[in-house]
Amino acid sequence: LVRISITMHQRYYGQLLPIFIFLLEIFTALCSEDEDRLMIDLFRGYNSLVQPIANANSTPLLLRFGLQLILLINLDEKNQIMHTNVWLTLKWYDFQMRWNPVNYGEIRQIRVATDKVWLPDIVLFNNADGNYEVSYHSNVVIDHDGKMLWVPPAIYKSSCIIDVEYFPFDEQVCTLLFGSWTYNEREIILSFNDGVEGVDLQDYSFSSIWDIIEAPAVLTRQKSRIEFRIRVRRKSLFYTVVLIIPTVLMAFLSMMVFYLPACAGEKITLTINVLLSLVVFLLLVSKILPPTSSTIPLMAKYLLLTFLLNIITILVTVIIINVFFRGPTTHRMPQWVRHTFLDFLPKMLMMKRPKRVSKQPYYGCVDTFRRNNASRLNVPQPQPSYLDANESIQAVPQYSVPDHQSSESFAYCQLAGQYPLTREACKAIEAIEYISE
Repeated sequence: LVRISITMHQRYYGQLLPIFIFLLEIFTALCSEDEDRLMIDLFRGYNSLVQPIANANSTPLLLRFGLQLILLINLDEKNQIMHTNVWLTLKWYDFQMRWNPVNYGEIRQIRVATDKVWLPDIVLFNNADGNYEVSYHSNVVIDHDGKMLWVPPAIYKSSCIIDVEYFPFDEQVCTLLFGSWTYNEREIILSFNDGVEGVDLQDYSFSSIWDIIEAPAVLTRQKSRIEFRIRVRRKSLFYTVVLIIPTVLMAFLSMMVFYLPACAGEKITLTINVLLSLVVFLLLVSKILPPTSSTIPLMAKYLLLTFLLNIITILVTVIIINVFFRGPTTHRMPQWVRHTFLDFLPKMLMMKRPKRVSKQPYYGCVDTFRRNNASRLNVPQPQPSYLDANESIQAVPQYSVPDHQSSESFAYCQLAGQYPLTREACKAIEAIEYISE
C-alpha cells in the first residue's frame, strides 16, 4: 500500500510540474512584454544628450552627490598622490522617465545602460593620472516617479600636498574635489546625498599604514563643487622600531668613544662606522619623503645634527690620539698651552701653587739607576734643595762615570726600563718632564 501511495503521488506531481513550468513561462513572457513595452514607450523620442529640464527658464537641476570610501589603497608621500577606491552616489530627477505602474504590470523600477539616459558629467578636478572617468559604468536605476540613481565604482589617484615636518608622527589632509565639467551653477546645483555632509565610512576596509580620523565635506554653491577632506594619521610603530630607536642608540654609541683608552686604535674605527650608519639612514629618509623645500622633517634635522656631532667626535678623537702619542723627543709644549694650564686656568679656578717645593728632580730612567747605584759607581749623590715657586729650575748636574765602568753603566742603562722601575713608570716620568719643560 505504501509503495502504491508513493507511486500515485509521483504520477500526480509529475503531471503538475509541466503545468507549473508552462504558467511560469507565461508569467515571465507577460512581464518581459510589459517591461519591453515600457522601455519602448519611455525612450520614444528621448534624447540622452539633453539635460532633463522642462525649458531653459526652469530652475537648475538638483543633483544629490555622495561619496563612499571603500579602501585607502596607498598614500605616496614622495609623489604626493593618494590612491583610493570609492563608490559615487548620484541622484536626480528626470521628468521624461515617469510612468504609471498600473499600465505596465506593476513595474515600479527598471535598470538601463548608461548610454541610454542623460548622465551628469561629474569628474574629479584634482586628478593626478589624467583618468577623470569612473572605472566601471554600471546601470542606472530608474523609479516610476522619475527618480534616477547611479552608483558607479571608481579608483582615483588624486593629488595631495604632503606635510612631512613631524614624520613619522604626522597627519595628512587630502582632498577630493568633485564638480561638473561643463555645467555651471545656474544649470546644476550640487547638494549632499541624504544630508550626509562627509564621506560614508560604513564599508571602509581599515588600512595597516593609515588611520582615518575624520572625513568631512565642504559644499561650494557659488561654483557648484563638493570638496571631501580626508584626514589621516600614520601608524608610526614600524618607523619607530626601524628608524628612530637605531638612530638614538647610534647617537649614544658615538659618545661612548670617549670611554675607550687613547691608545686603542678602535676609537677612530668606531666613530667612522657610526658615521656610515647615519649616512645610510639619511638615504633611507630621503627615499621615503618628497624632496620639498617648504618644510624640513624633524627626523632629517635630528639625523643631520647627529651627523655633525659624530664628525666633531672624530676630530676630537684625532686630536686626543695625536696628543697622547706625543713625547719629549718629538714635540715641545707650546707656550700658549703652558700659559693656559699653568697660569690662566689656576687663576680662573682659584687654585694656588705652593710657595716652596722640594727640589728632587728626576731625569729619566738612566739617571734613576745612577742615583740608586751611586755608591758602586763612585758617583756623588745630588743633595735635595728647596727653591721658591717663582725661581727657575737650574740645569741638572751631569754625573761622570769612571772610564773603566762606562761599559757596565751602558749595560745598566739599557736595563733601566725594566729595573728598578717599570716601562710604564718611565713613560709617565718622561711625560712629566715634557710638561715641566
